[in-house]
Amino acid sequence: MTKEHSNKLKELFVAENRQLSAYIRARIDSVEDSEDILQDVYLQLLGNINVLDKIDNITGWLYTVVKNKIIDRYRRKRHVTFSINNDLDSEIQLHDLLAVELEDLDDDEWEEYADRIKECIEMLPEKQKYVFVEQVLNDRTFRELAEETGEPLNTLIARKRYAVSFLRKQLNLQ
Repeated sequence: MTKEHSNKLKELFVAENRQLSAYIRARIDSVEDSEDILQDVYLQLLGNINVLDKIDNITGWLYTVVKNKIIDRYRRKRHVTFSINNDLDSEIQLHDLLAVELEDLDDDEWEEYADRIKECIEMLPEKQKYVFVEQVLNDRTFRELAEETGEPLNTLIARKRYAVSFLRKQLNLQ
């Protein structure tokens, strides 16, 4: 890091630290989480030290990074897990299940949605259900399933794709 970059970072830190911190705290309840986000932002800034001269508005860039870090924090916290009550007692994350963003649901709505997903999984044809449950819930690879069942790998991949498509349609996510 050159002396010029070092001075530029120091000036930026002094000028923006309080405002960035206040901006984060207004959106994040936890002091620790807000400090973590601010630290992550500064780490990202340091990681991009070589391109600082190419960024026209560093303050704007910092606020964009802050906003994205806050969004990421909320997304990680909203991925609630629930149990699928069938012959496989596994846990699944709703976000991973159907790759959708459902951030506006409260806990009761999440529970209703989880029940609806369980019903829809039960409605799948047996072969699709097996591949979906084993691959998504039990974290098994398609290769493992192909070796176990003797089915071609592409067939298993297609079955999962059909299962996800069916679930998305049943849950009105398409």
